[in-house]
Amino acid sequence: MIIEARNLSKKVIFNDEEIIILDDINLNVSAASSLAVIGPSGSGKSTLLGILAGLDSPSSGEIYINQEPLHDLSEDARSKIRKESVAFVFQNFELLSGLNALENVMLPLELKGTEKAKDIAEKYLEKVGMQNRLMHYPQQLSGGEQQRVAIARAFACEADVLFCDEPTGNLDSSNSELIADLIFDTFLESSSALIIVTHDISLANRCDQQIKLIDGKIL
Repeated sequence: MIIEARNLSKKVIFNDEEIIILDDINLNVSAASSLAVIGPSGSGKSTLLGILAGLDSPSSGEIYINQEPLHDLSEDARSKIRKESVAFVFQNFELLSGLNALENVMLPLELKGTEKAKDIAEKYLEKVGMQNRLMHYPQQLSGGEQQRVAIARAFACEADVLFCDEPTGNLDSSNSELIADLIFDTFLESSSALIIVTHDISLANRCDQQIKLIDGKIL
């Protein structure tokens, strides 16, 4: 099992009032499987993704990546696991404006000390149809093209688990369908687990399993 969440809860204090964001969440995600997290805005989807990825800590409960107890680790230790085991695709692409497409994909590989980072980056950019845009900067690319680069960057890391936070949220319908195809085509060639937070039901329906959050609870 790549991801295990046991009785996860997240609570915050706002104006002296306790607000429950997540309440007793349990889930398992195995290698080479996909999970969609759906639900209305404010239901806790992005908070859950952040906790599963080790970007945030639960108020209570347990979260494991490859049997590593994220809930018991320091921020430095969680950061190490994120670097080694986790990759992301974001709604807003999160490409670095000062780097071209090739450099954006190479960067996390170089930070991990991966050999032949340039060759790997070029291979994944070709997989997403961006082989003719290697030297283009984000501001020279359309939204759909930027998301293709972001997908190449994520999958090039060959991480144990890939998190996608509303990957089609800023795209029109034709680009949304293309990006969904690219995500799943590339995913099926990998051994990664895939976790997608989305409002896009057609995207969610392509996953092996779905959970729906309502007011921080799995429906």
